[in-house]
Amino acid sequence: MLNVRNYFVFIVIALIFYPLAAVAQDNLSRKKNRPVAKQEIQKTLDKDEKQTKQQIFTIIPQEINLGTITADESSKGIFTLKNISSDVVDWSTDGPSGWKRLENRKLSGTLRNDFSFIQVGVRLLPRETEDKQKSASTYVEMKIESESEKLICRKEFQVGTHKATMEINSSDGQRTIIVTFTIRYIQENPLINLNPLRLDMGNVLQGKTVSKKIILSNSGNKMLTWSVAIRKHAKEDFPDDFRQGKYISFVNEEVRGSGVYNVPANLKEKIKLMGQWKESNGYPTGAEGENFIKVNFSGTGIILYLATYQEDEVNMAMSIDKSPLDNVNLLEDLEKSKGELLIAEDLADGPHVFTIVSKNSCLVFEGVKILGGNTAYFPEGSIRIVPNSGATTRQTNYITVSFNAGQTAPGYYVDDIVFHTNSGEALVEVFAEVLPQTVSKVVDIYRYFNGTDYMFTADPQMEIKKLVQNKYVKEGIAFRLFKPDTPGTISFHRWYNPRTKGHFYHYDSDGGGKDLRGYLYEGTIGNIATSKLTNTRELYRWYNSKTGHYFYSTDLQGGKINKKIYKFDGIAGYVK
Repeated sequence: MLNVRNYFVFIVIALIFYPLAAVAQDNLSRKKNRPVAKQEIQKTLDKDEKQTKQQIFTIIPQEINLGTITADESSKGIFTLKNISSDVVDWSTDGPSGWKRLENRKLSGTLRNDFSFIQVGVRLLPRETEDKQKSASTYVEMKIESESEKLICRKEFQVGTHKATMEINSSDGQRTIIVTFTIRYIQENPLINLNPLRLDMGNVLQGKTVSKKIILSNSGNKMLTWSVAIRKHAKEDFPDDFRQGKYISFVNEEVRGSGVYNVPANLKEKIKLMGQWKESNGYPTGAEGENFIKVNFSGTGIILYLATYQEDEVNMAMSIDKSPLDNVNLLEDLEKSKGELLIAEDLADGPHVFTIVSKNSCLVFEGVKILGGNTAYFPEGSIRIVPNSGATTRQTNYITVSFNAGQTAPGYYVDDIVFHTNSGEALVEVFAEVLPQTVSKVVDIYRYFNGTDYMFTADPQMEIKKLVQNKYVKEGIAFRLFKPDTPGTISFHRWYNPRTKGHFYHYDSDGGGKDLRGYLYEGTIGNIATSKLTNTRELYRWYNSKTGHYFYSTDLQGGKINKKIYKFDGIAGYVK
């Protein structure tokens, strides 16, 4: 009976699973016999070919950290170059970008279904005896070797971590490799390293306090002990060789580390940039192509400061008021002056334009000093320094310098912050301009209109002829701007287009990206804030695409304008 039951169960299982197996076999057979579309074959081949092409020439790793180098310790690393195809791959490199090659040659090689190596070594070059107490930087030598070929490059660096980018050009495309290294110290004895060497406190209103920071580090191996104070003056007279002037730093703290430089808002009236400018520690630096800096100043001369440079890499042209300068004589003492270039002196006291053209150069521009005008030492006790002493081996110290204008009379002030150390004395120059409280007073701006054209002016009486001829209708005070030199504000410019019969306003003298063809420049109507200051409000802008006209108002709703025609165009600035 049990055997019969087992036989019956077997029959049931067979009846269930046989049809399923048959269906699966039939589907498999259909897939095997189904013709593959030509597009699918080509797609697979293209994918495989693309992957093969991408893997023909490879470099592993793409970045090497060589660690710390000192006066006594160098470091090396290896990149592996591999070609997995039978095709010949030729490669070459000019070395790291921005470094000087000792010989005008390339490092190159050839690979066919093989691998090779690039060995990179870095070391600090010995320094001259006289430089050991004067400079907190040193030259780094990088030796790049492959097979029996070698390429030697050099560049000047300060203590800290640095990256060198190297392009490897090949018949299979370009590859980028990166070498990172850290300079701990550049000599055995302690050596103070200060940044910046010139401290621009900017414009300060009477009664206000402003603070800036100085970064202090030790470029030597042994401990550095230091103390700091403002130099005391026996008399108010300046040394005979002292050039009085106003220092302007190009640094933009807001873009530090971003890689792209923009002129800070408070300098947009004075400094114009053209070209592709990068940033180095917050300062502008150019690289490929021609990059322009235009400095508008008023005085009797100007001094240019370069933050970093190599004498043989200085490739720039300069002019004053469109008259070219003799670069040969100007740059011959660059190394001795440590990047300080007296561009011009004894000019007629008045407005001038200083133009710099940086050509394929990695120069870093620190700032300028405008010569002329009266300068005084800071009043005793007006500057406070915290901390005022310390001991440093490896760490970085941040020193806060505060200037309290208090009852200081309006004018321009300069002084030396003196660092006394166990390896000598070092100086940081500090500058500030004190402005009277009256500078902060506002200016009434009146609005006139003619159809859809709106004209704003601070002085209707001076423009009465224009207002009458064009039949403008007065609407009253629209808002209030600031007087010139008010901290945190810049000029608000006005243009007029005779064809469209409309006005345009912007704090950027170049129009902030607007196409100004057909517009006539009519000057400034006052100063506007580019960021929100205390008790200020937004000045909104709308645009009429049909007429090409603009409307400005502190009313977010736009007042009486037709919202179906006018489109919101952002914030033009901040006003009272």
